[in-house]
Amino acid sequence: MAFFITDKCIGCTVCETNCPTDTISGQRNELYVIHPEDCIDCGVCAIYCPVDAIMDPDGNIVKRIKPRDIPKAKVDPDFCTGCDYCIEICPEDCIALVQREEGDAHGHLGQLLAVVNEKKCVSCKLCEMVCAKNAIWVDRDTPYIKRPIEMY
Repeated sequence: MAFFITDKCIGCTVCETNCPTDTISGQRNELYVIHPEDCIDCGVCAIYCPVDAIMDPDGNIVKRIKPRDIPKAKVDPDFCTGCDYCIEICPEDCIALVQREEGDAHGHLGQLLAVVNEKKCVSCKLCEMVCAKNAIWVDRDTPYIKRPIEMY
């Protein structure tokens, strides 16, 4: 199942611009379409939609979240091993590895640590899906993040 754009769409391009998998297409001022074969059910399109024109796979209209309230990926330095999987999968290039300035709970002083550029993060959760250490996540209290995403 995939998210779906309703006829409330005003063709503003916001969903297409923010989609991390480039699976939305359309023409400005016309109805946009989500291509279900590539949709990862992340809900990014819906939380950015200014007119609440997007339904989740269960048929619920997803309400827009004010930009300042959209959750961003967070990294727990005690669990991050600097593996770079999150960097490789991030479609927005908003994650980087930096040298640790302080040791973590496991004494990993000087090793690499993932950091997130929150201004570029669209909250797609792809980084969270690939992290075997559960060191990176997106706020789970946000309404659109209630169902787990499955990688295909």
